[in-house]
Amino acid sequence: MSGAEVIGLISGIIAIIDATAKVYAAANNASGLPQAFRDVATRLPLVHETLQTVSRHLDTTKPDENSCKAISPILQRCEIRATQLEKIFKDVIPQADASRMERYLLAARTLGKGGTVESLMKGVLEDIQLLANSRVMELATEASIAALIRKAIDELSAILPLLPDGCEAERDALLKELKWTDPTVDKSRIEMTKGGLYEASSSWILSHPSYQKWEKGETRLLWIHGAAGKGKTMLLITIIKQLQSQIGLDPPVANSSLSFFFCQNTDNRLNNAVAVLKGLIYLLLVQDVSLVSYLKSNYDRMGKDIFDNTNAFYTLSNVFRQMIQHSQLETVYLLVDALDECEDGLPDLLGLVRETTLQENRLKWILTSRNRVDIDEDLALENPGAKLSLEVNSEAVSQAIEAYIIHKVAQVSSLRSSPVQRANIQQKLLEKAGGTFLWVDLVLRSLRGVLADNAIHRIDETPSGLLPLYDRMMGDIGKSTSDYRDSCLAMLSVATLAYRPLHILELRTIAGLRYETADLKRIVDICGSFLTLVDDHVYPIHQSAKDYLVSDTAVNKIFPSGKHAVQRSIVDRSITAMENTLRRDMYQLVHPGALTCDVETRPPTLDPLLGVGYSCAYWIDHVCETDKADLQGSRYYRLTNTLGRHIAGSKKGIRIRDSITAFFHDHFLHWLEALSLLGTISNGVLSLTRLRTIVEARMDTFINLIEDVYRFILLNRWLIEEAPLQTYISALLFTPVNSIIRQIFAKEEPSWVLTKPVVEQIWSPCLQIFEGHSNLVQSVAFSPDGSRIASGSGDKTIRIWDAKSGKEVRKLEGHSDWVRSVAFSPDGSRIASGSYDKTIRIWDTKSGKEVRKLEGHSGSVQSVAFSPDGSRIASGLDDKTIRIWDTKSGKEVRKLEGHSHWVLSVAFSPDGSQIASGSGDKTIRIWDTKSGKEVRKLEGHSDWVRSVAFSPDGSRIASGSYDKTIRIWDTKLGKEVRKLEGHSGSVQSVAFSPDGSRIASGSGDKTIRIWDAKSGKEVRKLDGHSHWVQLVYSLQTAAESSLDQTIRPSGSGI
Repeated sequence: MSGAEVIGLISGIIAIIDATAKVYAAANNASGLPQAFRDVATRLPLVHETLQTVSRHLDTTKPDENSCKAISPILQRCEIRATQLEKIFKDVIPQADASRMERYLLAARTLGKGGTVESLMKGVLEDIQLLANSRVMELATEASIAALIRKAIDELSAILPLLPDGCEAERDALLKELKWTDPTVDKSRIEMTKGGLYEASSSWILSHPSYQKWEKGETRLLWIHGAAGKGKTMLLITIIKQLQSQIGLDPPVANSSLSFFFCQNTDNRLNNAVAVLKGLIYLLLVQDVSLVSYLKSNYDRMGKDIFDNTNAFYTLSNVFRQMIQHSQLETVYLLVDALDECEDGLPDLLGLVRETTLQENRLKWILTSRNRVDIDEDLALENPGAKLSLEVNSEAVSQAIEAYIIHKVAQVSSLRSSPVQRANIQQKLLEKAGGTFLWVDLVLRSLRGVLADNAIHRIDETPSGLLPLYDRMMGDIGKSTSDYRDSCLAMLSVATLAYRPLHILELRTIAGLRYETADLKRIVDICGSFLTLVDDHVYPIHQSAKDYLVSDTAVNKIFPSGKHAVQRSIVDRSITAMENTLRRDMYQLVHPGALTCDVETRPPTLDPLLGVGYSCAYWIDHVCETDKADLQGSRYYRLTNTLGRHIAGSKKGIRIRDSITAFFHDHFLHWLEALSLLGTISNGVLSLTRLRTIVEARMDTFINLIEDVYRFILLNRWLIEEAPLQTYISALLFTPVNSIIRQIFAKEEPSWVLTKPVVEQIWSPCLQIFEGHSNLVQSVAFSPDGSRIASGSGDKTIRIWDAKSGKEVRKLEGHSDWVRSVAFSPDGSRIASGSYDKTIRIWDTKSGKEVRKLEGHSGSVQSVAFSPDGSRIASGLDDKTIRIWDTKSGKEVRKLEGHSHWVLSVAFSPDGSQIASGSGDKTIRIWDTKSGKEVRKLEGHSDWVRSVAFSPDGSRIASGSYDKTIRIWDTKLGKEVRKLEGHSGSVQSVAFSPDGSRIASGSGDKTIRIWDAKSGKEVRKLDGHSHWVQLVYSLQTAAESSLDQTIRPSGSGI
């Protein structure tokens, strides 16, 4: 890099700093902004002046190339920080003429941004300090400026949260914002649910040889496994208490830390791999606050939704790896209970356990689960001492159960006066327990209030084994003549289908019960063999109890009309309860700018949402589990409805889609406000996404309404999440004029906004805009399942985005020049990228790591494509060749020659037998993949062929050219079938829709056009980019990349 180039780079940074200062100055009144923004703004002139001094010095001294090369990384880093700082200021600083409404919106955006702007400015100052003090500069006469810089850095450091108290405050604020569960609270609840820990029945684990080897470090992973009810959870709690006594927990007194998690299938917040990582990270942060930066950096960059979206596990696993790698502690104990109850992501979690055990000697894992072959195989434990089977150790378990029985029977008041009967009962329980603590506990629960003589008789009649016991107890409920019998069955059916444990008032709502709280608790007690009450929340007594309730044995007893009927009754009762409860400003916030964080600090004394919280968060999920014929309004449903075969428990004669329509027409905005107050906006987005994919893809009023509410929540979720009452103000005013929801709730629009913002008439086909690249976006590709988008850019990076949230999931770095092309492997596990640096790199999509580097090209890589089976990669080069590579070995398999100009695009046929290539020689060529021979040459374009694509059935090829046309070719005959004209600029990219009925084209005229593949007619024209466009189709959307540095997914409506 020359001196002139360095001066140019400095000038660019000065321009960014000046632009930031102008944004701040133009506001005139920055009231409402955090103090951090003002502190940073006062230091912008110092940055400007210092950079000007450095620039003048360089212009005078004319440094050599090596000197310039030495300072260029500092300047590049400074430019990135300055750009990020400018973006934040633009996002949150109100302009002088900003309306009240706009100030509310911007105020919400400032949340959590203060620490970021201070950190960025501190980084900028440190960069220019390095410049001023560098040997290249030698600014001896500018000592006063250096002193000012040092003073500014010190002042910023003083207000940054670097002291322990500040770090703790930052950590606590972040964890509060993320709303992650505290595993220590879960542990206490589980102990209470199980009747407390009796150490004499579980302390045997501490002297077991396998545990001793683990404790001494001879093994770093111990798996404790056994059948249901064998006491695995209590064993783990015993180990936790032992380790806590050794090291402490908050903060640790020894040079060790302890983190643990209890999986629970009955709670969807605790039954997945993401939840496990959140819990482990939570406790690591509680004990070592210095680790917070690894979590916060992801939060600041991508927002809290990055921890809840499709790729949350991979983001969190990277955070977890960073924490354990940089922890200063000698030993990190990690304990996870009930892995068999981890329903989602278990293989990934076990892979992480296995990987970190091998890589980090400081880590010591203990896992518990039922006997599962898949867990055994995934852990791949070669050391027999790393497995502790409770069946193999049946003698120790039997002795533990005997101690437990003696302890529990001694607590039965009716037996205290009769030692002989007590001993008799103890012996009978021991004989029938079968090594199962849970069986003993359930039987003793049933003996409460029973006389001693009757207790012996009751035990004699009780079958051994958990399943026979459950069956007996279910039979007892079914035969009961109690007035509560039907209520018990209703309560069991609803609790079984619920996505999380229910507050007793929520249970009353969705089970349709009318009892007071005391009677409800009595009913829970009657169901005590299956349910238990802790802190007014109803939990299944054990996972095995829930397993029984959904088994064929029990399903007809608690779901006599089928599960769909109960699902429908939950929906109907939820809608009715919400209709009776939801209204505008339920918490009486009054002020439109009131934030959810204010609600959390001052919650209402009597919460109007207490009984409907579950309904608000999950009613649509239950909709999705009802009779699909009812939901979709199919011909079958209309026929059965006419014949009177109504779904049991539903509103008679009312289709569920009609109930949804009526509720949204009256209460959609109230519902969004409630979700914001409850902190469950994400539930609303996910459930609406699920509903949207289920309903029939045909245009009627119901489908249109669902699409409209989906677009409304997608557009406004961030604002509503922070400020509930903005649902009725900014959210409405910034929604397209002809939106169904805006028209329905026109009366809610604020009368004090006299000049309304100019917005679109209808929803744009563009669902989202992904921003983050610092240079031209050259290529985009959807993952096979449509959940992710990969983009390659002139900034030398590949970025992976969550297609739903638009958040950046991962940034892949390694190329030394522009990334020209990206492609997903057919299974979505790999990304191939081709670059002007003459290499192809293969990346692991989960970890973001480079797997393989393919070298040997003699020119820039213009295009890459995976074969349908993923075993080969084809690359098109500017050396006029196509090369085929083996993805496993990384070796070049074949070189195809014949083009007389650059090869700009390559594509495999759907069966992988052929490759199509487009070139600057104006031709398309079809090649045989195995032999490498040219099969056919397609001629007709009058300029470079920029893009080629096979139709899904392989019978057609579409080509886009600089001659402004798209041409469709018959692959067998090699003849041009159709010529599509309409673009006024070069056609940069073409893609077939998944069903082959449409072709999308992106052009230098800044538009995307959708064409009917059969007729060749233009179906739709999409514009909105500020530069030329490239694109790719997914299952339901088209995504386009552009030289305006953005990626835009467009809706399936196109």
